[in-house]
Amino acid sequence: MEHLPLDMFVSQGIFAVLFVWLLINSRKESKEREDRLMTHLEKTTDTLELLTTRMETIGTKVENIDNRLTVFESDVKSMKGDM
Repeated sequence: MEHLPLDMFVSQGIFAVLFVWLLINSRKESKEREDRLMTHLEKTTDTLELLTTRMETIGTKVENIDNRLTVFESDVKSMKGDM
């Protein structure tokens, strides 16, 4: 029983078409997923930049408060020494 090329194409053609469709479909889905991921990463980067700025501001304010408390403590100690 000899298979003709046309018979082989007909019997295997459906699988070839399905394979090509699957390949194209998976590439399309991958591109969509990558686009969503990039959007998410951009939003995350923006949020991290905002948080970094706010943390630096908080750090500066805490340092100022610490300096003021140090001055206050030295003033209190000098007042106790005067009494």
